[in-house]
Amino acid sequence: MFRVICAMVTPFNSCNGPIDHAWVPLQLRFLQHQGIDGVLILGTTGEGGSLGLEERKQLIDTVMEHRGDLSVLVSSGSSVLTETIELSRYALERGADALLLIPPFYFRNVAEHGVLQYYRAVCDAFPAQARLLLYHVPQISGIALTPAIIDGLLASHPHQLMGIKDSSGDPQHTAALVQRYPHLQMYSGSDSQAAPSLAAGASGMVSALANGWPDLVQAVFLAHQQGGDTEKAQARLSAVRQALRPFVLIPAIKAAVGQRDDCWPTSVRLPLQNLTEAEMALLCTALQMLEP
Repeated sequence: MFRVICAMVTPFNSCNGPIDHAWVPLQLRFLQHQGIDGVLILGTTGEGGSLGLEERKQLIDTVMEHRGDLSVLVSSGSSVLTETIELSRYALERGADALLLIPPFYFRNVAEHGVLQYYRAVCDAFPAQARLLLYHVPQISGIALTPAIIDGLLASHPHQLMGIKDSSGDPQHTAALVQRYPHLQMYSGSDSQAAPSLAAGASGMVSALANGWPDLVQAVFLAHQQGGDTEKAQARLSAVRQALRPFVLIPAIKAAVGQRDDCWPTSVRLPLQNLTEAEMALLCTALQMLEP
């Protein structure tokens, strides 16, 4: 079981340039020293949808080479079935601990059975010991993971499906999943709702803010686990999220991480845009006001 996972950003040399592979080991080392359990790469925060297949394979190679003791989850889903299968196999062969599979997201209003058959086709291509998490993020994918889809996949591939990453931001939805599927591992994908999701029965957290504030993310989980003040820990984490709210989240996280002494600034990739100098100044001021 994973506890605290960082949804890791992907560094680029410029907004239309290649991946900055030299930056990756620095971030992995930072996260490991901060006690983070693992990383999720190529997800939403990792701009996986903006990378080509070969680029994604190259990033997997770099992360696996420098992972240390970190668990590695790979977001390998796409709207192209053959690409999903190829990348998933590649990640598993390189030693990924689990896969995160977003629903095929190009066509909207597709039948539940079509989504289920897509997932089954992917699972059929995996070895029996492969472990996967379904990715519930309807505000981005446009497709909700319904009980019919989950039940159907459990009926056909019960040993491969280990859990669900719930990024709906709704702790009540997480609670409903926990109640219906107590044998599956549920992971909160919302930093703002981490504590309520853990209280609702989530097994752990997948956090974008862990890129820059792993101590605050860890504090929420430990407070929950040890019976501490989860409300206070969540308030500190939520304050950071609120400071980032005036900006597009991924560029803001990268801008903040780039201010650390142990690494250098990194870019997002188009269509995302880096913060302007004026936005950077506002962000730095907002974050400085949070310092104790």
